[in-house]
Amino acid sequence: MADYVDLHIHTDFSDGLQTPEEVIDQGLALGLKAVAITDHDALEGCRVAATYARDKDIEFITGIELSASQTDEDIHMLGYMIDIDHQRLNETVEKFQLIRQERGKKMVERLVSLGMKIDFDAIRELAGKASVGRPHVAEAMFNRGFVLSYEEAFRKYLYVGGPVYVPKAKLTPQEAINLIHEARGLAVMAHPALTGKDDLIPIMASAGMDGLEIYHPVHKRSQRKKYRKIAEKFGLTISGGSDSHNRKGRYGDIGEEKVPLEYLTAMKARREKLFAGPDNQGA
Repeated sequence: MADYVDLHIHTDFSDGLQTPEEVIDQGLALGLKAVAITDHDALEGCRVAATYARDKDIEFITGIELSASQTDEDIHMLGYMIDIDHQRLNETVEKFQLIRQERGKKMVERLVSLGMKIDFDAIRELAGKASVGRPHVAEAMFNRGFVLSYEEAFRKYLYVGGPVYVPKAKLTPQEAINLIHEARGLAVMAHPALTGKDDLIPIMASAGMDGLEIYHPVHKRSQRKKYRKIAEKFGLTISGGSDSHNRKGRYGDIGEEKVPLEYLTAMKARREKLFAGPDNQGA
């Protein structure tokens, strides 16, 4: 029986609905060899999961998903096997979380201007321990009956450039790569087919990017084949995962993407070579 991993999962410390403990338990129940939590601009989920997984028969991989932009594009950079106690990484995360709160208030203002009266405190309550993000706004819109589904909220109002969309705080791709490397992690471009910025892959590879996420729910077979060739051309590692948020219509569920363990093994080897030392995730 083949061994699989899931290296792209979100928890309720960002825009997912599942707790870090539930992620570990579900990975165990599915027989996965490893799972990674990659919350948006958040590290606390990794801390909880690292502690919870210590005596479990599953490997936990620290991670994060950072937003990056050169001009108007929105690129998501995954950081794997990072030191979650790295000072500058934590300072950046804290800064982005504060900015997310202001962004949430601006989205509420735009909703009100469109006749959808939603109180920011209601969205803040939905977010719980996480910073406010678009999924929380979409959930509030659905709860108030302004849309018929979570998907409709994104399709009509919250898409990038949409009437309620407010840009996030972002690093440049080079800054994101450098920050991940400073925290002794690997920098991997998330869901390149969804991002649609293939022209930036060679540039980011030259800037030190380590890999491409090839296994993802939005990637068709032809796209996986295409990005595998690109990864081979530029010497990039391959990664993948469900991008699970435990939200209906929001990508996949944990374990749905069959990502072979061998790719995590290759990522570890690249990291060890990059930093010329033993595997130490700082967890």
